[in-house]
Amino acid sequence: MTSPGRRAHAARRWFVVLALAVLAGKIVDRTTGQPLTGVDVSAQGAVKVAPARTNDAGHYTLHGLAPGKYTLTVSSDDVPPQTFEIVVHAAAKPQRFDMTACSTTLDYSCAAAQP
Repeated sequence: MTSPGRRAHAARRWFVVLALAVLAGKIVDRTTGQPLTGVDVSAQGAVKVAPARTNDAGHYTLHGLAPGKYTLTVSSDDVPPQTFEIVVHAAAKPQRFDMTACSTTLDYSCAAAQP
């Protein structure tokens, strides 16, 4: 209860909802088109997210990305580090981003380019 001449102040609560995105795709060899397995995928951008690794079909999934610009880096023992630029959008379903990369196992010209 409030005394006369005073107003009751309702408690105000603010909620901020941050829509985080999921990025999913497939990585294939640039020459053969075969899926690249065991490739580490990391995202550098607005937030730090856990890296992913491609499965036997070359698919990867990155979770928890805030909307914004990212640099994706892919690498493994057979895939020298390669980067890709992407803009991630808030969405209800995963955003798809497929990549074509150079593999020293499947693409000998890639191996020749290594120092």
